[in-house]
Parts: sequence; structure tokens; C-alpha cells
Amino acid sequence: MSTAKTEWPEVVGWPATAAVTQINSDRPDVAIEVIPVGTNVAPGYNPSRVRVYFDTSDSRGPVAYTPVVVDSGKRKKYIMSSEKTSWPEVVGWPATEAATQISSERPDLSVEPVPYGTPVPPYNPGRVRVYFDSGDSAAPVLATPVVG
Repeated sequence: MSTAKTEWPEVVGWPATAAVTQINSDRPDVAIEVIPVGTNVAPGYNPSRVRVYFDTSDSRGPVAYTPVVVDSGKRKKYIMSSEKTSWPEVVGWPATEAATQISSERPDLSVEPVPYGTPVPPYNPGRVRVYFDSGDSAAPVLATPVVG
């Protein structure tokens, strides 16, 4: 069993630059991506990557979520699945209807309607986010919902 550190809860609230320095000190073998909260990132698992999400509304640029290296065993199991992983057909639908459709096709996933631009935690292979316009969950879906 590896003893390499895989998460850094202690850096939440730190300036992103200090968090990167700490993570690099603990795990010089991983690539560190520094990303503003709310930025859409391409889905995909990389066992040599840590994403550090920071809050741009604060001049200190504090880390918003616990940076983690995703559990490769869980991700591999998911990647090898033949189940549906994206729903391009629901773009433009009311978010509540899209969430219902996705839940009916993949009851094993948590489906979260989220207003576009809302800060969200990093990748989770058991979740689908449905991004919609405005604070009304009946507003149209803006982007293809994907697992993660």
C-alpha cells in the first residue's frame, strides 16, 4: 500500500500559490493545475494530476476545495463501464426535466442541477452536474451534462 499523500484539506483557505508549494513539496511526482472556481474543465482522469481550485472573488486567491489525487481504482472501474456518460440531447431542456431523464437512465448517479458559474467541488465519478442558466432550475440546460 502506498503512503504517498493524496489529499490536502489543510490548504483550504490558503493562497493558491502557498498551496501549490505545499503540494509540490509533498508530491513532486504530480502535475498541479491551478484553476479558478467555476471554470469548466475537460473531464478525464489523470493519476498524476492535482487540481487546485481558487476563489477569484478574493484578492488573496484562496483555495476553495480540498485538492485531491482521485482514487485510480474507482476511476478505472468507471471508465471500463459501457454505461452512458454524457447527455448532449438534454441541452436546451429545462434543467429539472434533464435531471429526471438522466436519473432514469443512470439511477446509480447523483444528479445535481447547478446554476452556471456556481463554485463546485472537484471531480466525482458518482455525480452528474446539470448546468442551467439563472437561479431557476426550470431554466434551460447550457452545457452537455457529463459524469464527474
